[in-house]
Amino acid sequence: MERSSTGLRGSRPRQRVIHLVDDQRLSAILRAGAPQDPDVVVFTTGYWYVRLCQAVLSAAQPGTLSGPFLDLPEPMRTRAINALLALPDSIGLVSLRDLGPIIGRLRARHQLNVLAMEALAAAIHLGAQVHLSVTSPKLQAALEDEGITVVVS
Repeated sequence: MERSSTGLRGSRPRQRVIHLVDDQRLSAILRAGAPQDPDVVVFTTGYWYVRLCQAVLSAAQPGTLSGPFLDLPEPMRTRAINALLALPDSIGLVSLRDLGPIIGRLRARHQLNVLAMEALAAAIHLGAQVHLSVTSPKLQAALEDEGITVVVS
């Protein structure tokens, strides 16, 4: 039997999975600096990214988001902060140009704050699983109503 670049001819190529990660998950990825699973494509939202930047770059005291960066030894801290300042190409952000119309349509069905609404719209737009670091009952309910898989860990 002939081989193709994906294995045996006729076999299915591996499916890529899209993960939409919250600010704490994004933080862990940036701090790890390790290669990710090649079958997983990682995205975050603009608000989650901004919230992480604000926490880390203006931290007067260690907090939930800033503490793990501040606890890193040098030069790991500098590398992680540089990754935060210029997200690696392996982490995607969806433009609000793409999400604005989706958010507008979703507003009639879901009463969420703007951060959660952006996450819901991004998950739908990307066809992504959403990975949350803590429970968010209203967001989780809206995601589940829209048929989106939610992982809380």
